Amino acid sequence: MAILGPIANGKNTPLNVQTGTVPNVGGAMLDWFQPMVFGRVTKSNVAYQDVESMVEVSFRGIIQPFTGRQLLIKPEGERSWTWLMLHADPSLTLDTDEVVTYLGVQTRVMKQNDYRIYGYVQYELVQDWTGSGPTPAP
Repeated sequence: MAILGPIANGKNTPLNVQTGTVPNVGGAMLDWFQPMVFGRVTKSNVAYQDVESMVEVSFRGIIQPFTGRQLLIKPEGERSWTWLMLHADPSLTLDTDEVVTYLGVQTRVMKQNDYRIYGYVQYELVQDWTGSGPTPAP
């Protein structure tokens, strides 16, 4: 009777250690994504004055509202605000606390989850208070 070594399985191998073990769902996500355009609020200093302006950012993604369960576990304590989940292609790079507009609604980036290894990025957005973005031109 031959003595066999231990059974080789992947239970002790983290998903991101070996090439090919992490499923890249980028292709499936692209089928789900749609073209989107965000207005990114940019700030600059001109003649010692802060100037805010809007720059359009085009990318592919999908936006969806938070579920009731997701809202229950938010530490911010404010459940009446509109929370949105954004899944986007990795070309979109937003920073936490950045202000963006989509379809005329101003939102603030509250969290970024970098899933580039899977082929996408995820952001948590909350509807922002009015007046925190650029003032409209007269």
